Amino acid sequence: MRYGISGAPIPPGLPYGDEIQHACELLDFAPCVAYAIKMNETGPDDPPDIISIDGGHGILQLTASYPLNWDDPYSNALYAIAHFLLPAQEYWAALGYSGDNLVRLIAATYNSGLGNAIAAHDLGNVDLYDTDNYGTRCVENVHSLLGT
Repeated sequence: MRYGISGAPIPPGLPYGDEIQHACELLDFAPCVAYAIKMNETGPDDPPDIISIDGGHGILQLTASYPLNWDDPYSNALYAIAHFLLPAQEYWAALGYSGDNLVRLIAATYNSGLGNAIAAHDLGNVDLYDTDNYGTRCVENVHSLLGT
């Protein structure tokens, strides 16, 4: 457990779970948090080369930047974790957040960007600028994956 977030593995048999799990192990990031974000971004039947109408690429819907092989689930997950999820985790954890609060902040940052997440946090609702209570839904997804 790091920052009060379970490091439990992704339940077996989920689409792209093995790829996300491997990327998380390599980068020391909580697998169920990364998979919960994937659940917010793409459905279980979406192909790895999905491009949304908003321009999101791959299983984690990378928009601002992405690797050339963005349609490879492992590369997509590795890039999302290294460039977005880990930096968000380190930023918010340095401010003393942990557990579900940290998960919510990481997810809101992933969805709306750090500046928007900070502004929303300062206004008392981190989900204010994200899509459909993105951070809160991510926390719910994590608990569902963990069976808690």
